[in-house]
Amino acid sequence: MSHLGTGMLLVLQFFSVFPVKKELPLEKNDVTAMYGVLPVLGALFGSLISGCVFVLSDYTDLSSLLMAFVVVVLSLVLTGGLHMDGMADVGDAYFSYQDRTKRLEIMGDPRIGAFGAMVLILAIAGKVIVIAEAIPHLSLLAIAAVPILSRTGLLLLFSVTESAKKDGLAAFFQKRSNRKLLFLVSIGYLAAVLVLLGVGASWGVSLALIGMLLASFKAYRQWCLRNFGGMTGDLFGAYVEGTELLLWTTLLFFI
Repeated sequence: MSHLGTGMLLVLQFFSVFPVKKELPLEKNDVTAMYGVLPVLGALFGSLISGCVFVLSDYTDLSSLLMAFVVVVLSLVLTGGLHMDGMADVGDAYFSYQDRTKRLEIMGDPRIGAFGAMVLILAIAGKVIVIAEAIPHLSLLAIAAVPILSRTGLLLLFSVTESAKKDGLAAFFQKRSNRKLLFLVSIGYLAAVLVLLGVGASWGVSLALIGMLLASFKAYRQWCLRNFGGMTGDLFGAYVEGTELLLWTTLLFFI
């Protein structure tokens, strides 16, 4: 239980804006626990987002567009913009049309280039538009499921894909985690979400979201291996944002 508590503090420290100003151990059990509770962090974010939607829709006269804007801003605030930063870096690297080594160097550059800025603008604008179309017609459970599933997909991706670099935070965490156990944990989360969303909302929605998550996971993993030789922290971050946009788009088919 102590490792789970440490893992929860670590996941808040590394993957959220919540302040955990404490030096925590990074032993194998602790890092494994951190990634193991990543979908729990998604559940926390999902609860806050769905709660915000409930308040705005029931107690204000905001349009769906403004509600969508608030949801996107809240998502960015909760993560501290961590995943969007990764998406911008991946955009700069991929559209540089350089070899793998150069692409990895570009992702490590803290500056943002023109392609990264364009990817960032399109991702944020696209997310606002899609959420604005979908949000008036969705159940709160379906809304909460999106950040849970995106982080479950990240956990699955982390557990089965090697790092593209020998150094870096992602490589460090992979070396200090039980990835076989995390793979089994990710399957457990997928099964739990499938059942809970199916019973609480709709089996059609549940099956569509899980199916889309698995399909996009496979396609994104192959794309990363082909273009970067593996995963990095930026690629993980871009996955979360891209997957959430894809899942929100999937929900449009059920309104």
